[in-house]
Amino acid sequence: MKVLITDNDRASASFIRNALHDWGHETALAGDMAGIWEVLHRDDDPLIAIIDCSLPGLDGLDLFRNIRATIKRRSVYLILLSTHVDPAYLTEALEAGANNYITRSTGHADLRICIETGRRLLELEEALAARSTRDTLTGLYNRDTVVDHLKKEMLRCQRERAPLSIVFTDLDRLQQINDRSGHLVGDAVLQEVSRRLGSALRFYDHLGRYGGDELLTILPKCNTAGALEVAERARMAVAAYPI
Repeated sequence: MKVLITDNDRASASFIRNALHDWGHETALAGDMAGIWEVLHRDDDPLIAIIDCSLPGLDGLDLFRNIRATIKRRSVYLILLSTHVDPAYLTEALEAGANNYITRSTGHADLRICIETGRRLLELEEALAARSTRDTLTGLYNRDTVVDHLKKEMLRCQRERAPLSIVFTDLDRLQQINDRSGHLVGDAVLQEVSRRLGSALRFYDHLGRYGGDELLTILPKCNTAGALEVAERARMAVAAYPI
């Protein structure tokens, strides 16, 4: 798990960072608003952020509100780092978007409990999000998600004047397999075909189950010749050996 640390006290920041490294976490340091936003927008990985509200020019409560309002594409567990426990202030911080709090006097054990609570909640949130975007049988994107990716890529290709291709795949005679060998065998065939198709794609392509035995592949920045090459590579991955 990645943990962002913002702490105006060097000794406190060093204590937290060393403890997190001992527990196997990756850390990032930020000393101002620009550094915080840079880490928050860097990627889509879940993140625990320890925010010190005493940083110069930083209103921590406004930062919590801004994070909750603007960071939608990643899960962030926000921990307020405070010099003292003021119930009224802590209540306001929680209302602004903080999930938990620690103080500079927080000990090793309590710090670990706070971090582990955040980690487990983020992992649960990610698992629930995956269930809502993935097809339960194949593990590919479900129809709504892959169509949503298509809409976003269409907007991107228009904006960047870049090519965009799609490959629509249909599994011929899958119903015959279901009738002859049963739906469990048909499901296994669909799962294996999905796996082989996925192995032929680039890491930034999108593959989803459009419905039944129909699969949709989205190929950003790929022209017609490139799409034909990808489609043939995918076909060969399926046809290379029996299922």
